[in-house]
Amino acid sequence: MQLARMFGIMIVFGAPAIIGGGLMFHLFHNWTVVAIFEALLVCGAVATAWKAAGPK
Repeated sequence: MQLARMFGIMIVFGAPAIIGGGLMFHLFHNWTVVAIFEALLVCGAVATAWKAAGPK
């Protein structure tokens, strides 16, 4: 996979991680909920990058 494409995927998932993490803490006042939300975003980013890499 091209390095630029990997950086693009990180940026696309990075903005929701920052904004969504703050929103989750504001709504639930619980760091566990934030950690679960961030873990789900990481799983989504890995799945997207894996799919974008395609078969070799």
